[in-house]
Amino acid sequence: EYPALKDSMQADFLKLMAEMMTGYCFNRPDDAIRSIDELLMHHRQDLGSENALNIAQLKCHIAGLGGKFDYAAAAMTAKDVADRLEAQGAESDLYQRFEDAYRFYDRFRDIPAPTITRPDRDVTVPIEIEPVKLPAHIESKGWRGTTIYVPVTANGKTYRFIFDTGAGTSFVSESMADTLGIRAIADSVMINANMPGTMLGKMGTTDSLQIGEMTLHNPLFTIVPPNALDSVLTVDAVLGMDFINCLDELRIYPKEKKMVFPAVSTTPPAYGSNLMNEGGSMKLRAEAYGERLTFYFDTGNSTAALSHDYYTKHKDRLEKIGTKEHITGGGFNIVRTKDVLRLPEFKLLAGDAEITLKDIPADISDDGIQTSHDGNIGMSLVEQCDCVTINMKDMFLKLD
Repeated sequence: EYPALKDSMQADFLKLMAEMMTGYCFNRPDDAIRSIDELLMHHRQDLGSENALNIAQLKCHIAGLGGKFDYAAAAMTAKDVADRLEAQGAESDLYQRFEDAYRFYDRFRDIPAPTITRPDRDVTVPIEIEPVKLPAHIESKGWRGTTIYVPVTANGKTYRFIFDTGAGTSFVSESMADTLGIRAIADSVMINANMPGTMLGKMGTTDSLQIGEMTLHNPLFTIVPPNALDSVLTVDAVLGMDFINCLDELRIYPKEKKMVFPAVSTTPPAYGSNLMNEGGSMKLRAEAYGERLTFYFDTGNSTAALSHDYYTKHKDRLEKIGTKEHITGGGFNIVRTKDVLRLPEFKLLAGDAEITLKDIPADISDDGIQTSHDGNIGMSLVEQCDCVTINMKDMFLKLD
């Protein structure tokens, strides 16, 4: 909406705030950082001290894992803010977060950002789409949903990586890290901080990986220790947003079992940008039942689900059509059984495509976690399509 409102906004401060957020959300990190620098240089009084610190922290995040993967710049930003706060006699808790960020990024400062080299033509990579197998006590039929596997070659051997738009970085188990020769750069890294199942792991890199005819240089890996999910599902290797952010566009053809990385990107559709990339989390803007909604677009999710927030807002309507049940699910380091409301269907409009999600659960268990989304949509959407185009240059999802 910002381009339509821009000329009517009188205050430069408000324009810069809007441009900061659009740059951040729509994968234009340089634009976001320029707006932040303008705000911090000329509008500190308008911002107030707390907002100024939050925006400085956002700049550090965008320079690092949240967009550019320029670890040296992120370290320098964090160090500058921490030093200035300490010199001003600020309370230590104000600058501690910047010192922590500096120590983290400083360990990576000599590691280049992930990049891809590729031929100047379409690259096609075969994929596998398989049911996610679960123990019978978790899922009576022995599987739930599906996942995409991409062949990745390292040190002359090929391995199957899950293709996951919901992973902020690629990640591997400790045993797979040893197999691939991944160098651990940082230890005691909090994985999924402020979320259920958070635990300490490591982060590291390797020189390169081969995906078809493309070479991914300096991929960033979260190295995960044995965790609770291992009791029901083994996940050894995931290809995440550090790889996807290097691309202008990719196309998934579920029925043909292939993924295409085109040399020339698709022309942006008439509906414009409907994807947002917020610090490594991809979100999809869609419409359903006359309402504009935001979902995580997560190909690592074998199915789809509506959030507790969505259930709360639409409780009366949903309880007339849904059936309560218990399901067991989870993610990294968490497996839990919770109450859901199983809906026979949920119709949405994503771009210009009408999608019907069958047997979708709505989370009716309040775990106390505040969310800003209406659900998480993964393979239940992808598998319905002939082609799923993910365009990172102009930030749109096109479903055919």
